[in-house]
Amino acid sequence: MVPWADFKFKESLLILGYLVVGLSFHSQAKELVLVAGWEKPPYVIASENAGFEIELMRQVLAKLEHSITVLYVPYGRTYETFLHENADIGLTLTVKAGVPPNSLSQPYVVYQNVAISLKNANIKFDKLSDLKALSVIAFQNASKILGSSFANAVESNLLYIELPDQRRQVEMLLIGSVDVVVMDINIFNYFSQAIRGSSQMENVNVQSFFPTTRYSAAFKDAALMAEFDTAFTQFSVSEAYQQLVQKYQLVYPDLIQANH
Repeated sequence: MVPWADFKFKESLLILGYLVVGLSFHSQAKELVLVAGWEKPPYVIASENAGFEIELMRQVLAKLEHSITVLYVPYGRTYETFLHENADIGLTLTVKAGVPPNSLSQPYVVYQNVAISLKNANIKFDKLSDLKALSVIAFQNASKILGSSFANAVESNLLYIELPDQRRQVEMLLIGSVDVVVMDINIFNYFSQAIRGSSQMENVNVQSFFPTTRYSAAFKDAALMAEFDTAFTQFSVSEAYQQLVQKYQLVYPDLIQANH
Protein backbone atom coordinates (compact mmCIF):
# COMPACT_ATOMS: atom_id res chain seq x y z
CA MET A 1 0.00 0.00 0.00
CA VAL A 2 1.36 3.44 -0.91
CA PRO A 3 2.15 5.81 2.02
CA TRP A 4 -0.78 8.20 1.34
CA ALA A 5 -3.26 5.34 1.01
CA ASP A 6 -1.84 3.77 4.19
CA PHE A 7 -2.32 7.08 6.06
CA LYS A 8 -5.90 7.44 4.84
CA PHE A 9 -6.66 3.84 5.81
CA LYS A 10 -5.30 4.34 9.33
CA GLU A 11 -7.15 7.64 9.63
CA SER A 12 -10.40 5.90 8.68
CA LEU A 13 -9.79 3.21 11.29
CA LEU A 14 -9.13 5.90 13.92
CA ILE A 15 -12.37 7.73 13.10
CA LEU A 16 -14.28 4.46 13.13
CA GLY A 17 -12.77 3.70 16.54
CA TYR A 18 -13.94 7.03 17.94
CA LEU A 19 -17.43 6.39 16.58
CA VAL A 20 -17.57 2.94 18.16
CA VAL A 21 -16.42 4.30 21.53
CA GLY A 22 -18.96 7.10 21.32
CA LEU A 23 -21.80 4.71 20.45
CA SER A 24 -20.70 2.32 23.18
CA PHE A 25 -20.74 5.09 25.81
CA HIS A 26 -24.11 6.37 24.64
CA SER A 27 -25.57 2.86 24.75
CA GLN A 28 -24.80 2.76 28.47
CA ALA A 29 -27.29 5.54 29.15
CA LYS A 30 -30.27 4.07 30.99
CA GLU A 31 -33.65 4.88 32.44
CA LEU A 32 -32.90 4.05 36.07
CA VAL A 33 -35.61 3.13 38.58
CA LEU A 34 -35.20 4.75 42.01
CA VAL A 35 -37.19 3.73 45.08
CA ALA A 36 -38.00 6.57 47.48
CA GLY A 37 -40.00 6.67 50.70
CA TRP A 38 -42.85 9.14 50.72
CA GLU A 39 -43.70 11.76 51.98
CA LYS A 40 -40.76 13.70 53.42
CA PRO A 41 -40.84 17.26 52.14
CA PRO A 42 -38.58 19.03 51.35
CA TYR A 43 -36.48 15.91 50.78
CA VAL A 44 -39.07 13.89 48.87
CA ILE A 45 -42.31 15.38 47.52
CA ALA A 46 -44.07 12.52 45.76
CA SER A 47 -47.07 14.57 44.60
CA GLU A 48 -44.72 16.79 42.57
CA ASN A 49 -42.16 14.11 41.66
CA ALA A 50 -39.65 16.47 43.23
CA GLY A 51 -37.82 17.31 46.44
CA PHE A 52 -34.19 17.88 47.33
CA GLU A 53 -33.17 14.21 47.14
CA ILE A 54 -35.09 13.54 43.93
CA GLU A 55 -33.68 16.56 42.11
CA LEU A 56 -30.17 15.88 43.42
CA MET A 57 -30.31 12.34 42.04
CA ARG A 58 -31.80 13.55 38.78
CA GLN A 59 -29.01 16.10 38.25
CA VAL A 60 -26.12 13.87 39.32
CA LEU A 61 -27.28 10.89 37.26
CA ALA A 62 -27.91 13.16 34.26
CA LYS A 63 -24.17 13.90 34.30
CA LEU A 64 -23.72 10.17 33.69
CA GLU A 65 -26.30 10.39 30.88
CA HIS A 66 -28.95 8.50 32.85
CA SER A 67 -32.56 9.52 33.37
CA ILE A 68 -34.73 8.38 36.28
CA THR A 69 -38.17 7.05 37.11
CA VAL A 70 -39.11 7.19 40.80
CA LEU A 71 -41.15 4.51 42.55
CA TYR A 72 -42.68 5.97 45.72
CA VAL A 73 -43.41 3.60 48.61
CA PRO A 74 -44.02 3.89 52.38
CA TYR A 75 -40.64 4.80 53.90
CA GLY A 76 -40.23 1.57 55.86
CA ARG A 77 -40.52 -0.48 52.66
CA THR A 78 -37.84 1.30 50.65
CA TYR A 79 -35.10 -1.31 50.96
CA GLU A 80 -37.46 -4.30 50.62
CA THR A 81 -38.92 -2.82 47.45
CA PHE A 82 -35.45 -2.03 46.11
CA LEU A 83 -34.43 -5.67 46.62
CA HIS A 84 -37.46 -7.37 45.13
CA GLU A 85 -38.55 -5.01 42.36
CA ASN A 86 -36.81 -4.13 39.12
CA ALA A 87 -35.08 -1.17 40.75
CA ASP A 88 -31.57 0.20 40.41
CA ILE A 89 -31.26 2.56 43.38
CA GLY A 90 -32.87 2.88 46.82
CA LEU A 91 -32.82 6.28 48.51
CA THR A 92 -32.37 7.45 52.12
CA LEU A 93 -30.82 4.27 53.50
CA THR A 94 -28.19 3.22 56.04
CA VAL A 95 -26.80 -0.05 57.37
CA LYS A 96 -29.49 0.16 60.08
CA ALA A 97 -32.02 -0.70 57.38
CA GLY A 98 -30.15 -3.94 56.77
CA VAL A 99 -28.23 -2.73 53.72
CA PRO A 100 -24.76 -4.29 53.28
CA PRO A 101 -22.11 -1.54 53.56
CA ASN A 102 -20.62 -2.41 50.18
CA SER A 103 -23.97 -1.66 48.53
CA LEU A 104 -24.17 1.88 49.92
CA SER A 105 -22.90 5.02 48.23
CA GLN A 106 -21.17 7.79 50.11
CA PRO A 107 -23.68 9.83 52.17
CA TYR A 108 -25.49 12.37 50.00
CA VAL A 109 -27.98 13.97 52.44
CA VAL A 110 -28.02 14.81 56.15
CA TYR A 111 -31.12 14.77 58.36
CA GLN A 112 -31.17 16.53 61.74
CA ASN A 113 -33.86 15.72 64.28
CA VAL A 114 -34.41 18.48 66.84
CA ALA A 115 -36.76 19.52 69.63
CA ILE A 116 -38.69 22.72 68.86
CA SER A 117 -40.82 25.01 71.00
CA LEU A 118 -42.45 28.40 70.44
CA LYS A 119 -40.46 31.34 71.78
CA ASN A 120 -43.60 33.09 72.99
CA ALA A 121 -44.50 30.03 75.08
CA ASN A 122 -41.34 30.64 77.12
CA ILE A 123 -40.77 26.93 77.71
CA LYS A 124 -37.42 26.03 79.27
CA PHE A 125 -35.77 22.73 78.41
CA ASP A 126 -32.03 22.32 78.24
CA LYS A 127 -31.72 18.55 78.44
CA LEU A 128 -33.72 15.54 77.31
CA SER A 129 -34.90 14.71 80.81
CA ASP A 130 -36.78 18.05 80.87
CA LEU A 131 -39.21 16.56 78.34
CA LYS A 132 -40.69 14.37 81.07
CA ALA A 133 -42.77 17.30 82.32
CA LEU A 134 -43.83 18.71 78.94
CA SER A 135 -46.40 17.80 76.30
CA VAL A 136 -44.39 16.40 73.41
CA ILE A 137 -45.36 15.24 69.93
CA ALA A 138 -42.95 13.31 67.69
CA PHE A 139 -42.87 11.32 64.47
CA GLN A 140 -43.89 7.68 64.39
CA ASN A 141 -41.43 5.33 66.17
CA ALA A 142 -39.33 8.26 67.40
CA SER A 143 -38.99 6.61 70.81
CA LYS A 144 -37.32 3.63 69.11
CA ILE A 145 -35.18 5.61 66.69
CA LEU A 146 -33.83 8.52 68.72
CA GLY A 147 -31.91 6.56 71.33
CA SER A 148 -32.32 5.38 74.89
CA SER A 149 -32.02 8.81 76.53
CA PHE A 150 -35.00 10.10 74.59
CA ALA A 151 -36.94 6.88 75.18
CA ASN A 152 -36.34 7.16 78.92
CA ALA A 153 -37.45 10.80 78.91
CA VAL A 154 -40.83 10.06 77.32
CA GLU A 155 -41.68 6.51 78.40
CA SER A 156 -43.69 7.59 81.46
CA ASN A 157 -44.88 10.89 80.01
CA LEU A 158 -48.66 10.68 79.57
CA LEU A 159 -48.53 13.82 77.44
CA TYR A 160 -46.24 12.22 74.84
CA ILE A 161 -47.73 11.14 71.50
CA GLU A 162 -46.41 10.02 68.12
CA LEU A 163 -48.10 10.81 64.82
CA PRO A 164 -47.28 9.66 61.27
CA ASP A 165 -48.70 12.92 59.83
CA GLN A 166 -45.85 15.37 60.26
CA ARG A 167 -47.83 18.35 58.99
CA ARG A 168 -50.27 17.75 61.84
CA GLN A 169 -47.37 17.76 64.32
CA VAL A 170 -46.37 21.22 63.15
CA GLU A 171 -49.96 22.48 63.22
CA MET A 172 -50.35 21.36 66.83
CA LEU A 173 -47.19 23.20 67.90
CA LEU A 174 -48.10 26.41 66.06
CA ILE A 175 -51.55 26.62 67.66
CA GLY A 176 -50.13 25.84 71.10
CA SER A 177 -51.67 22.40 71.57
CA VAL A 178 -48.28 20.94 72.54
CA ASP A 179 -45.15 22.33 74.17
CA VAL A 180 -42.53 20.62 72.03
CA VAL A 181 -42.38 18.95 68.64
CA VAL A 182 -39.58 16.50 67.80
CA MET A 183 -38.81 16.12 64.09
CA ASP A 184 -36.30 16.88 61.36
CA ILE A 185 -35.52 20.60 61.20
CA ASN A 186 -36.04 20.88 57.45
CA ILE A 187 -39.37 19.05 57.53
CA PHE A 188 -40.51 21.47 60.25
CA ASN A 189 -39.31 24.45 58.23
CA TYR A 190 -41.16 23.22 55.14
CA PHE A 191 -44.50 22.54 56.84
CA SER A 192 -44.43 25.66 59.02
CA GLN A 193 -44.00 27.79 55.89
CA ALA A 194 -46.79 25.91 54.14
CA ILE A 195 -49.13 26.49 57.12
CA ARG A 196 -48.25 30.11 57.98
CA GLY A 197 -47.06 31.35 54.58
CA SER A 198 -43.60 32.38 55.76
CA SER A 199 -40.61 30.99 57.66
CA GLN A 200 -41.23 30.47 61.37
CA MET A 201 -37.60 29.85 62.33
CA GLU A 202 -37.29 33.21 64.10
CA ASN A 203 -40.32 32.35 66.22
CA VAL A 204 -39.06 29.06 67.65
CA ASN A 205 -36.37 27.76 69.96
CA VAL A 206 -34.43 24.78 68.63
CA GLN A 207 -32.55 22.21 70.70
CA SER A 208 -30.35 19.78 68.75
CA PHE A 209 -30.20 16.95 71.30
CA PHE A 210 -29.79 14.29 68.63
CA PRO A 211 -26.91 13.41 66.30
CA THR A 212 -27.26 13.96 62.59
CA THR A 213 -28.18 11.04 60.37
CA ARG A 214 -26.20 10.74 57.14
CA TYR A 215 -28.09 8.82 54.48
CA SER A 216 -26.72 6.98 51.47
CA ALA A 217 -28.23 5.36 48.38
CA ALA A 218 -28.25 1.59 47.83
CA PHE A 219 -27.05 0.33 44.44
CA LYS A 220 -27.28 -3.09 42.82
CA ASP A 221 -24.55 -2.22 40.29
CA ALA A 222 -21.18 -1.58 41.94
CA ALA A 223 -19.80 0.16 38.84
CA LEU A 224 -22.76 2.53 38.70
CA MET A 225 -22.31 3.29 42.41
CA ALA A 226 -18.65 4.16 41.89
CA GLU A 227 -19.60 6.48 39.02
CA PHE A 228 -22.29 8.08 41.17
CA ASP A 229 -19.85 8.69 44.03
CA THR A 230 -17.43 10.46 41.71
CA ALA A 231 -20.17 12.53 40.06
CA PHE A 232 -21.73 13.46 43.41
CA THR A 233 -18.38 14.58 44.83
CA GLN A 234 -18.03 16.97 41.90
CA PHE A 235 -21.66 18.09 42.09
CA SER A 236 -21.51 18.80 45.84
CA VAL A 237 -19.02 21.64 45.33
CA SER A 238 -20.82 23.15 42.36
CA GLU A 239 -23.05 26.19 42.05
CA ALA A 240 -25.88 23.89 40.97
CA TYR A 241 -25.75 22.15 44.36
CA GLN A 242 -25.93 25.45 46.23
CA GLN A 243 -28.89 26.49 44.10
CA LEU A 244 -30.65 23.25 45.03
CA VAL A 245 -29.99 23.87 48.75
CA GLN A 246 -31.38 27.38 48.41
CA LYS A 247 -34.40 26.24 46.40
CA TYR A 248 -35.51 23.94 49.22
CA GLN A 249 -34.32 26.36 51.95
CA LEU A 250 -32.42 23.67 53.81
CA VAL A 251 -31.29 24.46 57.35
CA TYR A 252 -28.11 22.64 58.27
CA PRO A 253 -26.82 21.53 61.71
CA ASP A 254 -24.09 24.19 61.84
CA LEU A 255 -26.78 26.85 61.46
CA ILE A 256 -28.75 25.26 64.27
CA GLN A 257 -25.73 25.28 66.54
CA ALA A 258 -25.07 28.94 65.70
CA ASN A 259 -28.48 29.83 67.14
CA HIS A 260 -27.50 28.70 70.65
